[in-house]
Amino acid sequence: MERVGARFDMAIDMEDGQLTEYAKKEVDERTGESRFCYATACGGGEFEVRDAHVNFPIRLSTRSCGCGKWQISVIPCKHALRVIYDQRLNPIDFVSPFFKSAAYKLTYADHIHPMSDPTQWPNFSLPTIQPPVIKRQAGRPAKKRKRGPNEPREGKRNNNVKCGKCREFGHNSRTCKNGGPSTSAAGGASTSQGGPRGRKRANTAT
Repeated sequence: MERVGARFDMAIDMEDGQLTEYAKKEVDERTGESRFCYATACGGGEFEVRDAHVNFPIRLSTRSCGCGKWQISVIPCKHALRVIYDQRLNPIDFVSPFFKSAAYKLTYADHIHPMSDPTQWPNFSLPTIQPPVIKRQAGRPAKKRKRGPNEPREGKRNNNVKCGKCREFGHNSRTCKNGGPSTSAAGGASTSQGGPRGRKRANTAT
C-alpha cells in the first residue's frame, strides 16, 4: 500500500501532458540515436529515413515505420523522431496516451479494496484437482539425455585427443575413418632405418 501511495503522489506532481519516466527515458535514448539518420520528404505525408545503408518508410498519420518498432512500443522510434524533429513537431504528441500522466493518474486514482484471509473464504463442494498420475517406466531411469546424431559427445577428451594416422583432433587411430599414411611409405621408412642397424650388428659380431 505504501508503494502504491508513493506512485499516486508522484502522479499528482506530474502535469497532464507530461510523459512517464519510462517514456521520457526511451524518447531521450532514441533521440540520441536519431542523429545518425537522414530524412527525405516524399510527399503525401510520407518520408524516407536512411539509417546506415538501409532505408525505412515513415508515415506520421498512421504512426508507422518500416522497422516496426514504433508500432510495437507505441513510442516513436529513432527513424520517426528524425522526421518529427525535421518537421519541427513535438515528439510528445506522437507518444501513446498510455505513457502520459493522465493515464498514469487514472491507473492509481482508485483505491485497492481489502481482501479477506483465505481462512474466511466460503467453502464450495467442488472436487479437488489432483496432479496427473505418472506411471513409472520399466528399467532404471536414464541420468543423461539422448544426444542427436550430429551432436558431439560430452567430455574433454573427445576434443583434445589427436589421431596418430591423419593427425586430426576428435578421434584416435583405432576409430579413424580418414585413413592414415600408406603402408609402403611406412614400410620403406622401416627398411631404411633397419639397414644401418643390421650392418652395425654384423660389425659387432665380427
